[in-house]
Amino acid sequence: MSSGFPVLPPICLPVHFYREAGRACAHYVQNGGRLRDIRMDENQLLHSPLQLTPPPHGDRSVFPVRKELEEDLDMIEDSWSEHLRSSPRLCLRFLFAFCQAMERQSSGWKNWARIRLREKQVHHRQHIQQRYQEYLTQPNHRTQSVIAHWDPQPGIDAKGLKDLLEERLNQSMGTLSLSQRAVVIQSELLGQNVIIKRYAANPQSWKRKWEHSRARRAWAAANILEDIGLPAIQGLGWLEIYQQGKLQESYFISRQLTEMETLRTWLRREFPHLSASERNRFRHRLRSEILRLQDHGLRHVDLKLSNLLIKGREVEDLVFYWIDLEDLRVGPYSRRTFVRNLYQLNGSLPRNIPRQDRVAFARGFRNQFAFANSPKLMNYVQRKTRKRHQDELKRLQGA
Repeated sequence: MSSGFPVLPPICLPVHFYREAGRACAHYVQNGGRLRDIRMDENQLLHSPLQLTPPPHGDRSVFPVRKELEEDLDMIEDSWSEHLRSSPRLCLRFLFAFCQAMERQSSGWKNWARIRLREKQVHHRQHIQQRYQEYLTQPNHRTQSVIAHWDPQPGIDAKGLKDLLEERLNQSMGTLSLSQRAVVIQSELLGQNVIIKRYAANPQSWKRKWEHSRARRAWAAANILEDIGLPAIQGLGWLEIYQQGKLQESYFISRQLTEMETLRTWLRREFPHLSASERNRFRHRLRSEILRLQDHGLRHVDLKLSNLLIKGREVEDLVFYWIDLEDLRVGPYSRRTFVRNLYQLNGSLPRNIPRQDRVAFARGFRNQFAFANSPKLMNYVQRKTRKRHQDELKRLQGA
């Protein structure tokens, strides 16, 4: 027996437990109980529906003292974080279910629930931003010409890793992508099947030249997505080459993902066979993936369908994996980023996607951006898409 929620191995708690625990705790409080009085053992915890003991003894008609309720909620979250290693995302899931159940009891709790959730979300996003900066800033590059990080072998010789990477790229085998900005190949490196991405130096504009390398940004973003439990490529390491303190090029190494294809390839093949209800579910799934990033204070500034890998064939079974992680940013999902994402997606869609589906996808964001309902938005998106295509043709023709 233990005070509050018990100490158990993490494997004993399925993800849906946190939502069920939120509802059960709200019911317990509504019946006059106090959360810190809960006593449970391991067997009771794993029962569904969740039964909290001992039974609450109090006046159901009296609202709990809010200060005491907040202290009890903090105690539960601290206990989970310390003993069960629950992520902030799972604690937010518990809190969201708890607040929803409290709102149903009385509208008097609505403002409290919203403020409580908002405070926790802000704290969670600040934690994500802090972790992202920690990944970016270590180690410092000022005293070395070649620096590297390799997770499977932290003490690896940086110059030796550089020679191996250059050898793989010079072989020109397994090339996946080739552009002025980056070269992507698949190969074998130090016993691992990997994807190697070599970036050119940052543009020499005053806004970009002092940024961290794209490789280090991609590695930091991969670790952040792993920390918060979102599907993403697994970063194995990175390498940077400097000359007189200026970045020359950088490498990002990630583990290969098997049985994957780009979202554009999947849409081109599967879209003609989807029913109207399946198209609607697919639009909802794609919007949800974008908004999941927003919930954690993240945004992708190059949201093309080729930057999303998927696994699965049926709409309900699709799992989305973000790539081109150097373009993942920490910060609010602004109106400008939203519109930019729309014309990036619109330009990367296969031509067999009709206009009504494109409009329906944009209007699904109306809860976040009211102007998503406006017909002017899609007209603007279409103009930007045409202009981007024309500019790309000029570049390819050398104009």
